[in-house]
Amino acid sequence: LVATIVQAITPLLLKYIIAFAAESYDARHSGRKSPAVSYGIGLVIAVTALQIIMTLSSSHFLYQGLTIGGEAHAVLMSQIFAKSLKLSDRAKVGGAFPSSPSTVGVKGGQEEIVSQKDGNEGWSNGRIINLLSTDTSRIDQASSFFHLLWSAPLSIIITIVLLIVNLGYSALPGLGVLFLSMILLGKAAHSLLGRRTTINKLTDSRLSLTSEMLQSIRFIKLFAWESSFLRRIENIRKDEIESVQVLQATRDAIQSIGVVFPVFASMLSFIAYALTRHQLSPAPVFASLALFNQIRFPLSIFPVALGQVIDAHASVKRIQEFLLSEEATEEFDHDYDNKHAIKIENATFRWEQARQQQTGVPSEKAETPETPATQDAFQISDLNLAIDRSELVGLIGTVSSGKSSLLAALAGDMRKTTGRVTFGASRAFCPQEAWIRNTSVRENITFGKSFDREWYNKVIQACALHPDFEMLPEGDMTEIGERGITVSGGQKQRISIARAIYFDADIILMDDPLSAVDADVGRKIMDEAICGLLANKCRVLATHSLHVLNRCDKIVWLEKGRIKAEGTYQQLMEKENDFVQLMNLTSNIEDEPGKATGSSAAADGNDISCCTTSDLDRMESKRSPMVKVDLMQDEERAIKAVAWDVYRGYLKAAGSLLVAPLVIFLLALSQAAYILTGLWLSWWTAGRFSLTMGGWLILRLQIGIYAGLGVGQTLMLFAFSVSISLFGTRASRRMFRNAMSRVLRAPISFFDTTPLGRIANRFSKDVDVMDNKLTDSLTMYLMTIGTIIATFALIIGHFYLFVAALVPLVIIYVCIASYYRSSAREVKRLAALQRSVVISRVSEAVYGTSTIRAYGMQDEIIGTVRQYIDDFDGVYFLTFVNQCWLGLRLDAIGLLMVFIIGILIVTSRFSVHPSIGGLVLSYMLSIVNICNYGVRQMAEVENDMNSAERLHYYGTALEEEVQLDDKHTEISPTWPQVGEISFDQVELRYRPGLPLVLKGLDIQVRGGERLGIVGRTGSGKTTILQALFRMAEISNGSIAIDGVDIRKISVTDLRSRLAIIPQDPTLFKGTVRSNLDPFNKHSDLELASALQRSGLADGTGNCDVRLDTLVEEEGLNFSLGQRQLMALARALVKDSKIIVCDEGTSSVDSATDQRVQRTLEGARDKTFLCVAHRLRTVIRYDRICVIDNGHVAELDSPLHLYDHGGIFKVMCDKSGIRREDILEELQIPAAV
Repeated sequence: LVATIVQAITPLLLKYIIAFAAESYDARHSGRKSPAVSYGIGLVIAVTALQIIMTLSSSHFLYQGLTIGGEAHAVLMSQIFAKSLKLSDRAKVGGAFPSSPSTVGVKGGQEEIVSQKDGNEGWSNGRIINLLSTDTSRIDQASSFFHLLWSAPLSIIITIVLLIVNLGYSALPGLGVLFLSMILLGKAAHSLLGRRTTINKLTDSRLSLTSEMLQSIRFIKLFAWESSFLRRIENIRKDEIESVQVLQATRDAIQSIGVVFPVFASMLSFIAYALTRHQLSPAPVFASLALFNQIRFPLSIFPVALGQVIDAHASVKRIQEFLLSEEATEEFDHDYDNKHAIKIENATFRWEQARQQQTGVPSEKAETPETPATQDAFQISDLNLAIDRSELVGLIGTVSSGKSSLLAALAGDMRKTTGRVTFGASRAFCPQEAWIRNTSVRENITFGKSFDREWYNKVIQACALHPDFEMLPEGDMTEIGERGITVSGGQKQRISIARAIYFDADIILMDDPLSAVDADVGRKIMDEAICGLLANKCRVLATHSLHVLNRCDKIVWLEKGRIKAEGTYQQLMEKENDFVQLMNLTSNIEDEPGKATGSSAAADGNDISCCTTSDLDRMESKRSPMVKVDLMQDEERAIKAVAWDVYRGYLKAAGSLLVAPLVIFLLALSQAAYILTGLWLSWWTAGRFSLTMGGWLILRLQIGIYAGLGVGQTLMLFAFSVSISLFGTRASRRMFRNAMSRVLRAPISFFDTTPLGRIANRFSKDVDVMDNKLTDSLTMYLMTIGTIIATFALIIGHFYLFVAALVPLVIIYVCIASYYRSSAREVKRLAALQRSVVISRVSEAVYGTSTIRAYGMQDEIIGTVRQYIDDFDGVYFLTFVNQCWLGLRLDAIGLLMVFIIGILIVTSRFSVHPSIGGLVLSYMLSIVNICNYGVRQMAEVENDMNSAERLHYYGTALEEEVQLDDKHTEISPTWPQVGEISFDQVELRYRPGLPLVLKGLDIQVRGGERLGIVGRTGSGKTTILQALFRMAEISNGSIAIDGVDIRKISVTDLRSRLAIIPQDPTLFKGTVRSNLDPFNKHSDLELASALQRSGLADGTGNCDVRLDTLVEEEGLNFSLGQRQLMALARALVKDSKIIVCDEGTSSVDSATDQRVQRTLEGARDKTFLCVAHRLRTVIRYDRICVIDNGHVAELDSPLHLYDHGGIFKVMCDKSGIRREDILEELQIPAAV
């Protein structure tokens, strides 16, 4: 307020200074006595004092505004993250809310707000990250602009009053123009709000798809879909950029009008002043010109402030909508004195159903997105179950019968609609898909609890993790990457089991934990963990391994979401004929594994059942020294100024290096018009043309030229602003595409060592900066620099002595600016790195919400992330403290310039015409703020160019997968035709410094052959498939398909000709159809046939899974077993000559597994490689390859390997497989 008032009244003193100069000038030329010089000096000192008061007030205002913004930023990030861990599934999927005002999880009085958002597109993980990274930043940026919404109009009002005092009624035409400008600005600003809402929706869509793509990058690479996904993102990006360009063009128009309207207003006022027979004397004219120039700043900054506040308002509404979304409430009773650990009475649980809407993943060729078919959400109904405190309960049923749903319900993930559930103890949850944090193995297991070495050693011994620790470079302190990308599926599952046991809860919920491990490890976990360390706990075990049921105290058989039968193993065998048939059906599939014999133990070589704590200590101390390789690489960080290569790359992306000269030329024209407008006014008031022309002719000419200069300034300024916006958004779009293309084509090792949150941060925050902030800061910086240069040129042209003061002041100015730029640049980069850490940690936690809730660890995780946010905020605080430090020093230099110019005008009062002095001083008063603002904008440009630098690095320097050389092999469209695969002395390590995983692998696979690959968890089975798909490049040897070395063809050609059923099935948001055939290459008949052959559809049309069935983000509305069957259907649709299965049926029941195998047997002309833990899955294959420690230990037909008595025989013994079983599977007479 003080700064606004002082700034407005300063031109009054300017009027007296000009009047003093005019009186002195006239006195000298008329021979009269001139006023005392001390009077003029006193006026200059008074003006300088007012400027000092204004500077100190403005600096304090800026500091407070930036501090509040930083605090709001941190608080909002924290609250958004905390809310994300509490969000209900209904809010996540965007389902409709009940009409009842007592909506669960919605606070009283907020139902109307929530109902207005009923059925939105849901809060996907991508949208949440966008809120946390982009929307909070917009609110922060607007914090220093909020008060300008009232201070700018106040400054305008005070200036208007002073103009009327100066010019009388002649000021009214100019004021009318100003009022008209305010109305136009208001209407234009209203249109900005709607456009920003549209842009936000497009940004959400892009970020959701980007997040989904990054999470599924391995799958996308396996299917060679990089180009297709890039086109899909580019389509969204194109619409987004076009909307941004329209928004910025509107803003540019507002800004140009805001800058030039004071020129038109002054022009009309001076014309009216002249037409009313007033003499245009310098004092009132240039005092008024100073007022009009002064009003330029609030008018020019007001649209910027309004745009920032409008963006912030849209962000506030989005954050409000999110924070008011329904929270998950666990409607369970807790009675720790109850004799039952869990008691369920007449309960029904229901998954949330997404509101029907167009899918977020349209097909490329479709003109309109698909609309999913109506489907009922899955529910488990009429549950009545009591589980004692030390019972082991087995949950069985076919795929999609409700096993995982029941465990999810008990873990708090499903909404209870009816009934009552009582818990009598604490709870831990081991989900079907293990959630692994980006930290060490030990910290994943301890999960925030204090480290108890004795208990810890017992846990990892029971989970058979010691052999795995010995293979890891740093043992259990080895980082295992985001989502456990550096360990196998079996290792991830055992870490998850160890976490549940170490948590030492009294109720352990386990969702098919044995499916991802081999039979021997599964037996050990069952014996020593589930029935050992957990013997006195309540255990609920969902399983497809029916051989463990006779060890369960109770069995619950689920079918279509209801309990079909319940009782002990003996009771069900006696009373349930269906159960008897099920056990008889699977008796030859899953006999209980026999106990390990001496030979088996010897063959295994990894049995540590007698390992003690001291043994474990010795194992740790004797671990062979290895080169320590940090898994997660530090983010690259430039140290010096943004390199010229980045600016050059930015200009090239904008279209051409000629963009810069064009922009500078338009800026020069607009600034020339700006200076000439003032000069023409000074010549007019000095009567330069009155001697050659007379009367109305000179007046009309003066008015016409003055008006023409004003119009020219408007047009040039608008052209300049629009050119930067167009070129800047074009550069942003191209740099985004280059960066996204490189990321999609980066080797998988890049994703192993780079947190996905770090990548996502570049495509969210950095892209937002390039789309919006960089163009604005670049425009304002160039405008301020142009104004400074033009003003100083004007001053030096009339007061050449000013150069003597200007040179040292400029040197000091440059030194201060350089010092500030260096510190501000580094602080900004450090803040960007800290923001990446926050986003990475938030992304990790958001994807593990179910596990965090089940363990009740929300507060601990929130506390950890808040510490990261505090670290970021501490660095961020330095960024605006730097700005305030700069502001005070540059303002001091500016004030000194004003004082010097004032003294020069006073001392040159006899030789320089007062009109020139008035013009210079009026411009100089505005240049103080402009000089300060210019350096800040220069730093902002450089800071914002850090975002361009980070995208430029991804777009130019990021490593790509191995490219072809000139000797590459051209392949035919029908390759491979035979399906022969040859592994010749293959060696592979995942990264330099790590040990070899494959060690001289030799395998020859015949065309049409079915080869089963077996071995202990971590032996290298999956790595063979990674090598075949070139997900990891081999270190030595060769791999050939149909005689073609796969390193001689592109990875896209290779992967597109192979089909895989991966270990971790991936589904994308959309429909079943878009997941099976995302690019519309197959007919619905082919897709329906694949669904039926995979077992997902029954061929009658009554099945729950149809082509139009909705698939939610990550396929969470499908069980893991259903997702694996969907992956099988996708492979069948692809119809490749070579099909690879990596534990593709580990999460389905044995009967379904047998149906799948029969389906695959129908394709006898195809080569099939299958990695399996279930030996029953592969004993009917043509040959079995046993992998041990990266070598081929055994390779022959199943029967020959069994008769040979080696490792395969031991594995069969442990899995309860007899020779007769192999003969039966191979349909060979028993006499053989």
